[in-house]
Amino acid sequence: MRRIVIFRSKRLTGLLLAMSTLFAGPAFADPAHVLLRLPAGARTPEGLASTLSAWRQSGQVSDVLWLESDQEKDSGFADFIALEFPSEGSYDAWTREGQPKLPTALEIKRVDVLTHGEKTPRDSNNSVFKVNLYEPAVPAAKTREFAHGYIKPLMDGQIAGKLLMRYTMYLERGEGGKNWLLMEYRDPVAFEKSEAFKGVLRPRLLAENATYAAFDKVKEGLRKTGPETMAEYKELPPPQLPGLPSYKPEFKVVGGFRIVGSELKNAVNQLAEGFAQFHPEAKVSTSHIPSSEGGIAGLYMGVSDVAPMGDDAKITDMMPFYNTFGYMPTEISVATGGYEKRGSLFAWAIAVNKDNPINEISIDQLDRVFGSERSGGWELYNGDYKFTSKFARDRSTNIRNWGQLGVRGALAKKEIETFGYAAPGFAIAIQRHLLHWSYKMNPNFKEYVEAKQTVPDTLGAAVASTVGLEELSKNPNGMGIVALMHAKNYPNVKILNVIPRSGGAAVPLTPDTVANRTYPLIRDAYFYVNRAPGQKLDPKVREFMRFVLSREGQEIIARVGYYYPLTAEYLAEQLKKLD
Repeated sequence: MRRIVIFRSKRLTGLLLAMSTLFAGPAFADPAHVLLRLPAGARTPEGLASTLSAWRQSGQVSDVLWLESDQEKDSGFADFIALEFPSEGSYDAWTREGQPKLPTALEIKRVDVLTHGEKTPRDSNNSVFKVNLYEPAVPAAKTREFAHGYIKPLMDGQIAGKLLMRYTMYLERGEGGKNWLLMEYRDPVAFEKSEAFKGVLRPRLLAENATYAAFDKVKEGLRKTGPETMAEYKELPPPQLPGLPSYKPEFKVVGGFRIVGSELKNAVNQLAEGFAQFHPEAKVSTSHIPSSEGGIAGLYMGVSDVAPMGDDAKITDMMPFYNTFGYMPTEISVATGGYEKRGSLFAWAIAVNKDNPINEISIDQLDRVFGSERSGGWELYNGDYKFTSKFARDRSTNIRNWGQLGVRGALAKKEIETFGYAAPGFAIAIQRHLLHWSYKMNPNFKEYVEAKQTVPDTLGAAVASTVGLEELSKNPNGMGIVALMHAKNYPNVKILNVIPRSGGAAVPLTPDTVANRTYPLIRDAYFYVNRAPGQKLDPKVREFMRFVLSREGQEIIARVGYYYPLTAEYLAEQLKKLD
């Protein structure tokens, strides 16, 4: 995860748009981190917010968090800003191009993240932040051990207790470097409960965790405690999206308007609030459900007007709608999925061993590597999904060894050993966008899921998503469809550039190519609506969707930080679906 953080002791930054690295290479470097601190009592420099917002939007930095001090006395800072860069190369470029633009009043420190944990979704505007300052009395290696052995279990326990949403411990580089612990509590109620909860948690850790207990005995000798600062999240200005149409109401929405489906990492609530500012007589209600599939059910059951979905709708999700109305729901893209951040509908990365000689692959080749022979595929035809032999291909078109991809030498005759994700949301996206809805995969395809979806034993650990990457690090024959957030942790893995289905040059996977929709394996966030063929859309639904697809709506989506706003060209295509 990449992040820029500004702490100003008043609220945690929204999640930001991920950014691109400047240097492509077979290995993945750890992200680089910088803290910016404005001393207590100082005034925030003019133009700082817009500078940081521009960096985040352009991808010059990966993530931004801004906290503002919420106390008048004994504060450790006025503003505390954390910046995250995807690589050393990106950081080096920033030191040349970005850092000189910062006001001299800011203290700039390169830092390492000693431990980090988070839970999503979260609304940092409602969160309570606390930032503790410590002065280490031991070498950095010992401080790191303390962070993992003592701080991490204490923080993770509070996350499990549904009080803490995020924590990060930073250590400034160099002799005398300070140690900062950032904590984000869900809301004021959670913060008020935290001390009593820790009163129960600590004795349990002392009894069950020997490392924690050992550090508890010596912790006072490891550090000197400094100021504890209550802080509040300060939101950066919205991104500048001058190429998108501004929202102008065309229909006055009055009364109930129901949204049932995914909360899209809190974007849906914020869109509803933004829409209500233009339509104060509208009674907008949101009802979030644990799985996106239920969103379309809300439409055909008559209990919702709009169905936001965090995954591509399956054909089986849409068939009950078809059986009810005689046509399919209308799918409208509202955001481009993210680059690598967990939960962001991140783009798919195609991974191979770093010693593999190939550097690029086409969408057609991916179909033939990961898919299998088929008699046809599904396509949307006159408002319904129909099966057609247009997408048929026989066994001779399969790609099963490396020589078929142009590899020479000993590897040429080796079988391509494939793997990827099996969770429905992931699998359906691959089947839909790569295999024309076919579920027939290469027979050697190994299926993995996120660790949280496995049974909690060795049998579950064997099918966690990182296992495929661990094997790929040692196996030159492998190729996987993976998440970049995992792959970047494996230096013996490289990511292939991908040639679009229409042909042309291979496109690298970067934040920029995801945001501008040139990378071929992106995903979208969708809203589904009920529009009969040849009929006008319900005017209140049309008005809401016009807002979502306006500059104001897309600014909200971008500000939330998990997804990218749509490009002007693609947004115009979605607007046509409303008329």
